[in-house]
Amino acid sequence: MKIKKSALVAFALVGGLMVITPACKKKGCTDINATNYNAEAKKDDPDSPCIYNNDPWSEVVVSGTTYKQLSGNITENLTLDATSDWLLSGGVFVNAGVTLTIEAGTTVKTADDGTVPFLSVSQGGMINACGTATDPIVFTPVSATPAAGDWGGIILNGYAPINTGATAEGEGGTGIYGGTNSSDNSGTLCYVRVEYGGKLLSTDNELNGFSFNGVGSATTLHHLQAYKGNDDGFEFFGGNAILNYAVSTGNGDDSFDWTHGWSGSGENWIVIQDPSTGDRAIEADNNGSNNAASPMSTPTISKISITGRGIAAAKDAIKLREGTAGNLSNIWITDAKDAIDIQHDVTASNVTAGTLVISDVTTVNVTNDWVVGATLGTDSTNAATMGTTAVNGNGTGADTGWTTGWTRDL
Repeated sequence: MKIKKSALVAFALVGGLMVITPACKKKGCTDINATNYNAEAKKDDPDSPCIYNNDPWSEVVVSGTTYKQLSGNITENLTLDATSDWLLSGGVFVNAGVTLTIEAGTTVKTADDGTVPFLSVSQGGMINACGTATDPIVFTPVSATPAAGDWGGIILNGYAPINTGATAEGEGGTGIYGGTNSSDNSGTLCYVRVEYGGKLLSTDNELNGFSFNGVGSATTLHHLQAYKGNDDGFEFFGGNAILNYAVSTGNGDDSFDWTHGWSGSGENWIVIQDPSTGDRAIEADNNGSNNAASPMSTPTISKISITGRGIAAAKDAIKLREGTAGNLSNIWITDAKDAIDIQHDVTASNVTAGTLVISDVTTVNVTNDWVVGATLGTDSTNAATMGTTAVNGNGTGADTGWTTGWTRDL
């Protein structure tokens, strides 16, 4: 019998029957960009479609630990959970309209990969990073041997007023800041510790532990520690930010620094300087190019405790200069050359006008209570009278007890 090819479906082989059926293409995900890509698949499987990872991080392994690494711009709301290992590489920017949330107890490491890691919240962006006394949020280098200046710190950029122009560019290319909204809101930072920040980029171009650039008064800032950074612990560039319960420990330049019209407030500040490094506990300016620039720096700060580097280091505890005004009260200072040093005529004129007031100061182990390198005039607020009135032994400094559990000692 002749068998037609079109009807051929089987052969009898050695007394058995083998059925020949057309071969099927293996199904699976054929897209190399998908997380479930199958190199053997020839056809997409509609029942098991390709899966894509849209997370804004990439996985990297450092010293045996797998990290979720962030870099560049965060363009959608993101939460950093406390159970994951996080890593910052290079500048990480929270874009306008985006909220970055960080859970209590989260540790964020910073890369040792030749980049300059920092976290910058752009104008219009928000951060919600609130730890607790028992579960703080910690930013620290990934290196097993961390050192001051290993990374750039945290930067908030707001729309509040500054006195260097309508807007300005943050040091290190960390974002634009400045505007007209004194009550701008950049989010919340509480129970956050920044370790070994303050990256030096070039002369007069340094990042700090915390930089508050044109930050408005609706931003919530409390229980923050800047620990062993290479530059300032906390710096305010204009704005109206309010910072309470802040600790600056062993930082390489100034512990607290303000300039460019900061008109906010603070309460319960603690400074502990390293005996071998650091400049002033507080360096306060208005505007170096125009001491009388408006809006003038006019913060109100109370309950300040300062432990300096010792008399031999010849460093000021508080230097008020370049036209700053303000009201500083209830201050306790020990181990410094000059307790309070006022420089430049505009600053001195603020004393005479009553817009720069220092009151209730106690000093222990200092060379000079009061130094003035400008003309205060001969009225009732001259240097001698002001110094005697201010340094009256009534200052008790910061409240006690609130640093327990979440801060690091020098």
